[in-house]
Formats: sequence, C-alpha cells, structure tokens
Amino acid sequence: MDAKININTSGPKQLTQLPGVAKNLAYSIVSHRERHGFFTHLEELAEVKGFPADAINRIKQRVTLAVPVEEGTRRAG
Repeated sequence: MDAKININTSGPKQLTQLPGVAKNLAYSIVSHRERHGFFTHLEELAEVKGFPADAINRIKQRVTLAVPVEEGTRRAG
C-alpha cells in the first residue's frame, strides 16, 4: 500500500494523487491551510471551496493529518 498523503504538509502535486482531487482543488486545499492553519479533523476539508462532501469518504483511508512538530503550535493570524 502507498504511503498516506499528509493533508497538512503536502503540496498540490501530491494532493492530486487523491481520488477526486483535481489540480484546482489541490491548490484550494493548500490555500485554505495557509490562511486558516492546519487541519485537525478530516471533516474540515468540507470548508474548502469546491471540495465535494462525498470525497471525504473516498480519501480517508489514504490521508493523514499529522502536524509537523516544529509547527504544532502555529495558528493563522
């Protein structure tokens, strides 16, 4: 099985490897993460503009939400 893709550290190229995540959606995920901080729950992806609600179930086995230790306390602001 392939390694899981970290939603909190991956760039658009890696995110497009997920089912249903096209290039424009991958950029939206990264942009949302940069503006609002790291994702802590998979359901927060639904807040990303254009993210299809049913996609969470399709990707949940292939992703992780690990926060880099050195940035664990970072908050948007």
